[in-house]
Amino acid sequence: MANIYLVVGSVTGTATAVAATLKKDIEAVGHSVVVDQQASLAALNANEWDALLVCTSTTGRGNIPQNLREFYNELDASRTLIPAIKYGIVALGSSAHTNFCGAGVSFEVLLEDSSAQCLVPKVTIDATETKTPDRDAKFWLKEFLAAL
Repeated sequence: MANIYLVVGSVTGTATAVAATLKKDIEAVGHSVVVDQQASLAALNANEWDALLVCTSTTGRGNIPQNLREFYNELDASRTLIPAIKYGIVALGSSAHTNFCGAGVSFEVLLEDSSAQCLVPKVTIDATETKTPDRDAKFWLKEFLAAL
């Protein structure tokens, strides 16, 4: 079974709630998962993870939430460590903003440019279209877990 490092970037708590649902579903099929709202490169390197799962909201200007920004910066500065990483991204945002799901896009570009292995294309969840982002993420999660 897989060992997954689930990092969460949240501003209002929606991404945290989505991550809790993902955690429950991942564990329900027998995988182990660590949810980290203060993610760090040290934590990523401290274990042999089968996959990195990024679940992040986006600030109004398309930025990475404060609690995940340092992790992003650490990854950016340590690109040589990234190619071995398999990953998936759950990006939350509002299409009413110019940089829709900008935080997820930022992680996607960084990981792609570093030759990390994307298991399935990122999912974008639009706050203007759904009131149940956790349920919307569940559909994507099935594909992600099947790709492990």
